[in-house]
Amino acid sequence: MRVLLLVVLFLVAFDMHAQTPLLAPYLNILGVSAAMIGFVLGGYAISNLSGNLIAGPFLDRFPKKWFIAGGLILAGVMLIGQGLVTHAGAFFSFRLMLGFVMAFVSPACSAMLGETGKTALEQGEIMGKKGLVLTTAGIVSPAVGSFFAVQFGYGQSFVILGYIMIVAGVFSWLVLPSRVVDSGSDQVASSKPNISGKQSLLAIMENRMLYPAFLGGFAIIYAQGTIIYEVPLLVQKQGMSPAVTGILFSLKGLGALAILSQFWLHKIAIETRSFAGLGILSLLMYMLAMGLAIPIQVMMFCLGACFGMLFPAFATTLTIHTPREMYGSVFSIYSAVLSVGAVLSPVVAGLLGNWHHSYFIAFFVTAGVCLISGLHRLLLSGVTR
Repeated sequence: MRVLLLVVLFLVAFDMHAQTPLLAPYLNILGVSAAMIGFVLGGYAISNLSGNLIAGPFLDRFPKKWFIAGGLILAGVMLIGQGLVTHAGAFFSFRLMLGFVMAFVSPACSAMLGETGKTALEQGEIMGKKGLVLTTAGIVSPAVGSFFAVQFGYGQSFVILGYIMIVAGVFSWLVLPSRVVDSGSDQVASSKPNISGKQSLLAIMENRMLYPAFLGGFAIIYAQGTIIYEVPLLVQKQGMSPAVTGILFSLKGLGALAILSQFWLHKIAIETRSFAGLGILSLLMYMLAMGLAIPIQVMMFCLGACFGMLFPAFATTLTIHTPREMYGSVFSIYSAVLSVGAVLSPVVAGLLGNWHHSYFIAFFVTAGVCLISGLHRLLLSGVTR
């Protein structure tokens, strides 16, 4: 079943990333101004955040298979709608609905995948494989999306991606079980703190062992959002071809793959990996802010390596410090935190205008979270995990 879940995650990530090169040009064809394009694209993150905040209790109460399969089928319908509309307002409506629906799908997949692990080490390896699958999809799918646009046009490309999403939903309904057999839960339970018996979001927010993952997730998404905003502008400023931007982000993906393929890293304590990754990430942000004479290609590869180390570490932190019956809620809150970082970082970067300043803010965010994580580990060093 774990392999089937990874296949579903690959299809979802592939479909979503393949839209990246299509969105802005298609909106331009629909007559949307440059300023409004950013608003339309940001609307997805806002609706996704809204969905994350309410998805958790439903994911814990009902079979996650329902939300994965049903959500993917609905998302496919939304994508087909995006490709058939002729007005920007209708596109924006479908985009908002897509963001809300996907807020149920992604946490459900992560929670169900986490439930398949029997021990903390196995859960870490599972999250590493998940990161490997998502990164691979993120590398290959934008090129496929661009190919679709050239061969079939932007609107028809959305329709094709919609049908792929519907097929993924039907596949999920046919192959995924309604419940994951909770074998080996006793082995993991010993590593979790005592949490209030009431199954609510408040119980998760009161669990102080989860704070490093929430804060760390916000920090790396904030840094990533700053990079996504600033690197294309830097390429344009230096008069290089727009194709260079794609190469740079592919290098970032290759850096993540290089780390995610090192499965021996999962034997290192999660706290150590998190602290080291955040420390290196903050140092890289500082080097970018200072404008040091280091090739941007090297920087992007190293940034990708940091992301490849941190994302699985934080996901594993959530699984080993949360009861299995609350995985849906904890991953929903985590996704909401990531959405906040994704919305906030480009807004701050755009308001500052100067790329040195935006990278300094990213440095303060990542270094601050690294410091807080270190203090958290020191203060709770005597807490039984």
